[in-house]
Formats: sequence, C-alpha cells, structure tokens
Amino acid sequence: MNKWQHILKEQAAAHGQEHVGKELGVSKTVVSQLINDKYPGDLKRMQKLVEGAYMNRMVHCPILGDIALHQCDKHQGNTSTSNPIRLRLYRACRSGCDHSVLPIKKQFKRIAMTVNTDATAAKRYSADAVYSRLERQSVTDGGGLRQLCELLKQELKAMELRYNRLLTQGQPSAASSNLTRSENEK
Repeated sequence: MNKWQHILKEQAAAHGQEHVGKELGVSKTVVSQLINDKYPGDLKRMQKLVEGAYMNRMVHCPILGDIALHQCDKHQGNTSTSNPIRLRLYRACRSGCDHSVLPIKKQFKRIAMTVNTDATAAKRYSADAVYSRLERQSVTDGGGLRQLCELLKQELKAMELRYNRLLTQGQPSAASSNLTRSENEK
C-alpha cells in the first residue's frame, strides 16, 4: 500500500468513507475499493485527488494561481461556461496547460492572467459594473440570489489573486533590502 493510500485510510477511519468521498468528489464505494486495493480504475487520478486534498500538493494554475492538485482535477471536469472565470478555466485546461490531462483543442488560445502595472494602460476596476454584470448573469441563468452570491464569491477570489500578485510584484527582494540596509549603515 502506497503512502497516499495509507493517508486515505487514516482519513476514512477518522471522518468516514462517505465524508472523504464527498471531499474528493468520488463515491464511498471508490474510497472503500482504494483502501482495500481493489479499485479497477485510474489510480494515478485517485492519487492526485488524495495528494491534493490531504497531502497539500499544489500546482500553479494559469488562471487561479496556486491551487490544490485535487481542485485542478475538478476544474478540468468543468463544462459550464456561463461564468467568466469558469470559461477561462475551461479554455486554459483544454489549451495545453501543463497540469491538464485533457486533449488540447486547437481552437482555444491559452489565456494567461496578466497584471498590467503600467498606470497609463491599466484598466480601471469598477465594482458597480461588475456587480451589475453578475446580477444580470444570475437573472439570465435563472440562478437567483444563491447563484449571485456564488458569482460574487468567485469574483472576490479573482480580485484577491490579482491584488496579492500586485503586492508580491511590488515588494523588493530580501537580498536587495539587506544590501540597502548595509549601505545605509556605512
């Protein structure tokens, strides 16, 4: 039994096979088969799910940044394109992302999330415009208030990624700040 299977077994013993299955996006039967070394399916995929959920294995998504490996697998199965972020994920997963197991579709161009730090060319963010767009999208899709909340949550996560990326781009490296301190002490 591999390390990831031992961890899966521990989690199932602690939380139950049904809970672990829901967390991984598989049935409790699959969890049982994995624990008992009787799973006939794709073990590499199951290993990725367990490593992402319980072993903190991360990958860099071109759209969302660093995400858990099992979340990457979940996004690859996405077929909904009614949401702007899901659309970008759909295209990125099918256009040659290093972590995707899906076949490449030639009609998609890889969409990379870039942050423009040039103040003159930067597009201003309008919270009112975004809220209006998400509200219209929720009404059009018939999702109501629950879908609107989910869309707003996803928009906030995207904003968090952009904001944090800007913060990390603007910070000087530790080596250069130490050099500056030593020069000031002279």
